[in-house]
Amino acid sequence: MEEPTGSINGIEYPIAVSEQGDVIWRTVQVAEEKDETWDDWSEGAGETKRETGRGYLWSDGFDASSPGVLRLSPHYLAHNNTSLTTGYGYFMEGVETTGSSLVFDAASTSKASGTSLSWSHTTGSTAERALVVAVAANNDATGTFGDVTYAGTPLTFLGWGTSSGFSVRIWYLLNPPSGANTISISTTVSMAMVGGATSWSGVNQDTPFGTMTGDTQISSTPSITVTSATGEFVLDFLVANNETATVGAGQTQRWNDIQTLTRGAGSTEGGAASVVMSWTLGASARWILMGVNLKPSSITSRSLMWVGDGTNMFRYNYDTSGGPTLAGTQAIASATAIGQPAKLSTKWYAGMGNGTFAYRLDDASSDTGWVITTWKAGHLSNFQKGILPTAARSNTTSTNVVDINDISAGGNVADAWTSDSQKVGDSTTAITALVEAAGNLYVAKEDSLYEFGTEAESRNAIPFLSRGKVDSDNGKGTIAFGNIIIYPSKDGLWRYIIGRSALPIGANTLRRFRAPAAITVPKGGRHAQAVYAGEYLYVLLNDGQASHLLQGRFRQPDDTPGHETILHPVLYIPICKGMGVDSLNRLWLKGASLLAGFRSIRVIELAPDGSLDTTGRKGQASDVHTMQFDERNPGRPQDLVQLRRVTVDLEGTWNATTSLQFRCYLDNADAVSIGSPVTASGVTTINWTVGTSDTAYRFRPELQLTTNSSYAPLTSNPRILNVIVGIRFPEIIKIVIPADDGALQPHGLTANIAEQNLQRLQNQGVVTFRRPGTTTTFNADIMSIADTTYATPTGYSRGIEITARRWVTT
Repeated sequence: MEEPTGSINGIEYPIAVSEQGDVIWRTVQVAEEKDETWDDWSEGAGETKRETGRGYLWSDGFDASSPGVLRLSPHYLAHNNTSLTTGYGYFMEGVETTGSSLVFDAASTSKASGTSLSWSHTTGSTAERALVVAVAANNDATGTFGDVTYAGTPLTFLGWGTSSGFSVRIWYLLNPPSGANTISISTTVSMAMVGGATSWSGVNQDTPFGTMTGDTQISSTPSITVTSATGEFVLDFLVANNETATVGAGQTQRWNDIQTLTRGAGSTEGGAASVVMSWTLGASARWILMGVNLKPSSITSRSLMWVGDGTNMFRYNYDTSGGPTLAGTQAIASATAIGQPAKLSTKWYAGMGNGTFAYRLDDASSDTGWVITTWKAGHLSNFQKGILPTAARSNTTSTNVVDINDISAGGNVADAWTSDSQKVGDSTTAITALVEAAGNLYVAKEDSLYEFGTEAESRNAIPFLSRGKVDSDNGKGTIAFGNIIIYPSKDGLWRYIIGRSALPIGANTLRRFRAPAAITVPKGGRHAQAVYAGEYLYVLLNDGQASHLLQGRFRQPDDTPGHETILHPVLYIPICKGMGVDSLNRLWLKGASLLAGFRSIRVIELAPDGSLDTTGRKGQASDVHTMQFDERNPGRPQDLVQLRRVTVDLEGTWNATTSLQFRCYLDNADAVSIGSPVTASGVTTINWTVGTSDTAYRFRPELQLTTNSSYAPLTSNPRILNVIVGIRFPEIIKIVIPADDGALQPHGLTANIAEQNLQRLQNQGVVTFRRPGTTTTFNADIMSIADTTYATPTGYSRGIEITARRWVTT
């Protein structure tokens, strides 16, 4: 029997036949497919163990701290201040005692018939804003109105009046975004609508409105009486049937129009004990008139932030929409540098080094509110000495000495510092920070952290640190909370638990972190500052040019095993040196860039628990947010796989303003972009182009989300739920060629020559194959050549076994 033939690399070979008469050209392993899924990044950066879920290596703009969802990094608002220095700064929250009066801002109106009404309204940027929107409608019934939004943010329903299908409905929004934004109203049935809006500043943000009142009749003189007070404004809202409407005396008309037999109008008047709001119609008609009093701000105190930096004190106000604004500056003549401040006897004190006396803040709302004391200090802290409240300072004459000052009664801290100065640690290193915890004073110095007791005893709390590695920035930004001290240093971020032990917990201790392409900071950056909010720790990791903002928390029993702290890099910004958290859970960052144009005060609004889980405030407009995934080698070591597709599941606000590009690192090559950017919510699958960067021994995905200039971070919340990479293993084919000169001679071959030809092709890349009985060819690479025996109908014969690997391309 003549053997069937096939071709390998263009040469015809006989193919062996088994004793059952089957051609020995077999697929022994099908092209198995498998999904690699990333759906929970919450265990932190560097957590790449499979038992902790699909992790990631690093992020330059994503917040992965919530289980099962990947969001954009926290939005920040900034104020550029070229007078800031490149050094460390300190934050001191104060109280502004001036209130705000109620001021009209702007009015707008529009009309339409149908199931929607929208128009643009421009809101100013003054503080304590409110937007009031009313719609006069015909053919209204309960449940016919859907969402009412401004710049995409839902408004709160205030009240309504209705009669015989006519209605007037009122909504409001506190602190609406500044600028020109769209008011959108939807209904479930078609109706005639006239809408009007007014915006205000100086509005009471806790109780903006009094009691709404209203009336409905058939007459030509709509009128109601609203209870109010001096300093308030009364707002009224009218709907009437197809008549002209003239505003009453003393009132200011804000909007007045008609749409298909439906008149809508609104006016305002200054508040008094009792205010009559009235209109005159062109003829007797059915009308509804609603009115409510708008209250001025009752805030007699407001949080503000002082920033001590270099030899300047900067006073900042903050608005939730406009961000931080510089309200004033106080320069400190002859100051060496403003040191770490402390709140002593209810007042802030800031040391000025050995150049001038310390300053005390008597009036936080005034640039002249700082008063010069009669004593000097470098850094300051509280210290509880027995039952006595005590102040601690670093002595300005000798920067390694701590003095204490017993504050026996309330009032200002006087010049009563101890004459027997207490030395702490090595007298050759300077103090960089002072903190108090659990009744002890902790002194951060240039070489280590020292614990300082009530009897002047001291000990090194971090004996692992080399005393020879002195650095002038070691210890700056040291904080204490509970029984934990956090000490930033050149050697990393250290955690000391009082009475127990000290361990490094910074990004440089991520055990499984490997620094592949595009990630170099964690092993070479410097932890520069730490603050805490709730159970969360925020840390700056600086690389000399920019800062990574890290969010951390200590691992709890219900977390999967891993590093002591769960660290998330959440933001990449120009370099900062200084952080503070105010009483309203706002995280303040002090810029320190060498480029003055990037030297800014940045503020991030945190959630009530101190996390980044705020409803809006995601990402930055015109910015790139990057997530570096962990690496996968899904098969046995050195298995080559074919990358087939990537699927992303997105929810939230996805449109042309957000562009998600999937990229992938293949082996040691640079990242390549796969498919087109995704701009729509839901599930999207992108297929690899077969034969183009689609095989690898190992691969590492990357997400790049780019926002354009019209992205609205205060109202948008795009989210990534999971990323799935589909891979395919190769098809393995076994081929046996008879090692028989008689069978090979018709093809001009011998067994020796055939084996040598085939061995030359082993591991030399793809070659062309043609299966017996077909004319089509395919490409595969030869993995091995081996001697074998096989059963034939007449006995056993010797053969040459070829193992080939083929990538299925369909």
